[in-house]
Amino acid sequence: MYNKSILTGCLLLLAVMLAGCSQPPTSKPNHMITCTWNKLPDLPGMADTASLGVSAPFVGISNGMLLVAGGCNFPDKPVTEGGAKRYYSDIFALDLSDKNAQWQKAGNLPLPVAYGASVTTPEGIVCIGGNNSTDFLADVYLLSMSRSDEKAHICKLDTLPVSMDNLSATYIDHTIYVAGGNENGKPGHSFYSMKLNKNLDGNWEKLPDFPGQARLQPVLAAQQSADGVRIYLSSGFQPVSKDAYGKDVDAIVSSDMLSYHPATKSWTTETKLPPVKGQVWRTFTGGCAVAYGDSSILLMGGVNYGRFLTALNRSIYMERAEERLEFEGLERLIKEGKEYMHYPVEWYKFNTFLLQYNTFTKEWTEQGDYEQLARAGAGAVLKGDSLIIVNGELKPGIRTPQVNYAEIK
Repeated sequence: MYNKSILTGCLLLLAVMLAGCSQPPTSKPNHMITCTWNKLPDLPGMADTASLGVSAPFVGISNGMLLVAGGCNFPDKPVTEGGAKRYYSDIFALDLSDKNAQWQKAGNLPLPVAYGASVTTPEGIVCIGGNNSTDFLADVYLLSMSRSDEKAHICKLDTLPVSMDNLSATYIDHTIYVAGGNENGKPGHSFYSMKLNKNLDGNWEKLPDFPGQARLQPVLAAQQSADGVRIYLSSGFQPVSKDAYGKDVDAIVSSDMLSYHPATKSWTTETKLPPVKGQVWRTFTGGCAVAYGDSSILLMGGVNYGRFLTALNRSIYMERAEERLEFEGLERLIKEGKEYMHYPVEWYKFNTFLLQYNTFTKEWTEQGDYEQLARAGAGAVLKGDSLIIVNGELKPGIRTPQVNYAEIK
């Protein structure tokens, strides 16, 4: 789902990530875990819309309250019928300490926005970048929930050096990191950090660009490793581009993981993602990643590698078929393009597996197959041993208002 300039049918999202570490790291191997799923109240309708759910909102926890801000959907009619995407500024809060609590309106962002990134910090939820129907944004805000007036208070932080959307973010050691997405509306490779001190006057620092292809809608998480803290960047996609001679270059969907070592300010290729059974590649593009415990990362959600890559490249496949006078192939591609948005949810094969990566042993472990994870553009946050998944897309253009949580044992 390349917002604004790729196929309308690829309407997926962003990932929202939480990373933190409070215990000394260990190098123990992964243990099998189980998830017991439950539901929190559905997210209410944004503005004057019904409860349709949103994609690519800001999500985090402040003062024991789950906050969901912004996001987008198609409230008037489905995208398959020419519906227009609407962006929101609404902020909703849910008290996680009260099992009978319902969502409450807690304010509004300064602008409608989706496709940004957010991280939970001790000071509150930092909301970074994004875009709406008219603008690419570089704004950065801190949302902090007040128990006294039950409102989300907004504090403006240092603006990003460039506008960024479809990016990812993570937080560790009082530092926010952002990577991936578009820069000033074009795919980029930038990597920035900002120290978030109690005075909230930190500035963004340019770090070494990540190598290789651009990565829109990647996942990002921070965790301890054998040589100290590392930042892990995985998945994402590079849309169709032009080479130096103006010829089309196929889109790339990433199926690997890079890591950045803040101590040496260097990037390395960490590992390839293990393939899904019966398939060649796996990606978490449009999915989520959270640091878990003191030595691993949980990755979840996002699109199916093959389905998404085919959709991204269909337009240039059509051009090439026409150039070669391959009319039978062209008709097939046109037919596939028309049908792409109309398949049932199951056809898109969004990721249902919870995958664990151990940052010390470098082993991958599949930790279950859960329908609740089959979302793109959802928000994910880890609170203790509860993994909370907020909204997202069930298929291109179709959101869910559901908020699910898993008790991890």
